[in-house]
Amino acid sequence: MKASPELENFIDNSIELCRAKKYSPIAFIRMRFELGTVHAISKLVTSGKFQSGFTRLIRLGLVDWTIEAAVEKFPAEFSKSDLECAKFRLKEARDLSI
Repeated sequence: MKASPELENFIDNSIELCRAKKYSPIAFIRMRFELGTVHAISKLVTSGKFQSGFTRLIRLGLVDWTIEAAVEKFPAEFSKSDLECAKFRLKEARDLSI
């Protein structure tokens, strides 16, 4: 599935915010290029562990700019499973203050 221009823009802005805080999510950028935005996000969100990038964004105060937040913001572009995983991860991150 091809991402909407709005989702692509959200992700581009997220990457720029990361870079402004001296973090470049190189692995995600590569996955996005190779798989496409939606598939890369889905693959990461449904994996069984928190990625270091997710943890890093939480610590940088960018919880609203994570790929999990993108799934919540653009639910029509993702599966029900993607949305459930994203919500779980965001809740865990906020509850545990990772």
